[in-house]
Amino acid sequence: MEFYQLEYLCAVAERGGYNQASRHLYRVPSAVKRGVALLEDEIGVLLLQRDGRAVRLTEEGQEFLRWARAAIEGRSEMMDRIRKKGPLRGRVVVAAGQAILNKSLPRLKIFMNRHPQVEILILRRRGFEIAPLLEQGEADFGYLPLEYCPATLHWHRSVELRMLLAIPKKHPLARKRPLTLADLSGVPLILPDREASSGRRVHRAFQEKGLEYRTLVETGDSRLLLGFVRAGLGISILQEQEISGDTKKDLKIVDVSHLFGKQVEGLAWRKRGYLPEAARSLMAALAPEAHVPRPAATEKAAS
Repeated sequence: MEFYQLEYLCAVAERGGYNQASRHLYRVPSAVKRGVALLEDEIGVLLLQRDGRAVRLTEEGQEFLRWARAAIEGRSEMMDRIRKKGPLRGRVVVAAGQAILNKSLPRLKIFMNRHPQVEILILRRRGFEIAPLLEQGEADFGYLPLEYCPATLHWHRSVELRMLLAIPKKHPLARKRPLTLADLSGVPLILPDREASSGRRVHRAFQEKGLEYRTLVETGDSRLLLGFVRAGLGISILQEQEISGDTKKDLKIVDVSHLFGKQVEGLAWRKRGYLPEAARSLMAALAPEAHVPRPAATEKAAS
C-alpha cells in the first residue's frame, strides 16, 4: 500500500469520479484508476462502486476513507517533525485572486529563493471559490473577503485594496472632479465578473443608490478589461493591484474608493486538521502580521 494510492482514493471520493480526480491530482485518469484498483486488490474489498460515470463509496470504502485521511494527515505531521533539522521541504497549495497574487509576488520570490525545496502550487480563484477549496483540503490557505469566510476557517485581515477607475485620457470624465455614481451610470462600463467580490461591490454601490448602469463587458480578466479601455470603448472599475505602472502611462487612473469602498482581503486557513510546516512558513512570509498556528495549537484544534 502506497500513500499515493490513499491520495487517489480520497480524490475520487471527494470529486465523485476518476476524471474529476485526475484533473485535481494532475494525473491521467488511467493512472488514478489503476492506483485505486491496486489498493482494492491488496485489501481484498471493493471500496468504490461504479454507477455509470459516477463513482460512490461502498460502506467499507467510507470506513477506509476516514482512516486514509487520518493517515495522510499523520504522515505530513511526522515528516515535518523528522525534517526539522534539515532544509524546509513539502508542497503548499495557495488559492487567491489576481490582485492578491500581484501584491504577493515580491515576498513569494524571496521565500522561493530561501526555500527552493518547497514545491508551491498557486491556484488563481475568485473569492467565493476559495473557501470550499480550503474546507475540502485542496488548498492549504488562501485569501478571501470576510463575507466569503465560513465559521470553519480562521480569517486574518491582511490586505486593503483601493478601487480605481481606468479612463481613456481623452474621455470627458478624465477631467471631471469629483466623480459621482451618476456620472458613471451614463457611460459604458467595463467591469469585473459580478460573481467576483470586486464586481459585486460595484453592483451593490449602484443598487443602493437606485441607479441603472450600462455594462459593455463583464470578465474576470483584468488585461481584457484594460484592453477595452485602451480601445476607447468605455471605462473600467477594478482593484489597484490589477493596474501596473505601464497602464498609468496611457490611461487616466482615478481613486474611486469613496464610491465603492475598499476591497479587504484576509488570509484564511482551516480551524481543524494539521497545517504542514511549509504552509505555515509561507503564510508567515506572505503575512507576517497574521497569527499562524504552530503545531501544538493546530493539534489541539483538531482533537
